[in-house]
Amino acid sequence: MRLNRIHTSEDSRNKLSALSSRTGLLPNILCRIGLMLSLAEPNQPEVDRDTTGGSELHRDTLMGEWDPLIVALLEEWCVTNGIGTDNDTLVKYFRAHLNRGVRLLYGRVKGLEDLANLLS
Repeated sequence: MRLNRIHTSEDSRNKLSALSSRTGLLPNILCRIGLMLSLAEPNQPEVDRDTTGGSELHRDTLMGEWDPLIVALLEEWCVTNGIGTDNDTLVKYFRAHLNRGVRLLYGRVKGLEDLANLLS
């Protein structure tokens, strides 16, 4: 997947800020957890085309050492859902899963203990 920077929605930026305050975790860690939550959902995420007002995250910071695994999981999700795996499609759905994952996480986590329960 050719992507160096990802832009979140403004809503995701605001939710990440609140989640970071609630949990003490960095936004990139929260994004990784949110991505996994979103990929586990049975339906497709809504593709949000608005990138104004959001945050810009660098791929290396966002995915870290887990980059190959996250890309492989996204590709598998696309194949399972009958969606192409060309670069533009992967980037579009990566962003969609990122934003949906942040929303899911925001609704489920009020503090660090909720995050621990979510992960167990």
